[in-house]
Amino acid sequence: MIEELEQQIKVVAQARLNKEFLAGLKAKAMIEWETQHSGLLDDLGNNASFLTEAETRLRELTLEAYRETGNKTPCQGVAVREVTKLDYDPLVALGWATDHRIMLKLDIPAFEKYVKALPLEFVQIRQEPQATISQDLSKYIKEEEK
Repeated sequence: MIEELEQQIKVVAQARLNKEFLAGLKAKAMIEWETQHSGLLDDLGNNASFLTEAETRLRELTLEAYRETGNKTPCQGVAVREVTKLDYDPLVALGWATDHRIMLKLDIPAFEKYVKALPLEFVQIRQEPQATISQDLSKYIKEEEK
């Protein structure tokens, strides 16, 4: 069993080394590509900004036309959708939900952090083994494999 475990450590060590090498090649290629295509990247950025501004203005004009005419489709290609919005105090809503014992959701991460610090009688705390793998497995790779 230990022999198989040690062999698998070597497999993981080599796979990590390969991942690091390939990531380095990718990063280098990306830098070269970005340098060669800087004009294209500038054009894309400029176009994205222009498009955002143009769409914002189109929405404003569409809403203006709707307010003036009441027509939800003032032109082909644009429309107005009425969306229901609710305004309320979240603390008042929480109080109401608590009183009615509905629409409540446990904040699991906060609850578990609290219970680890101050145990509650209805919560069983147990230890569970979990395997970890060292970040540095380089000693398991032979020099000729690197």
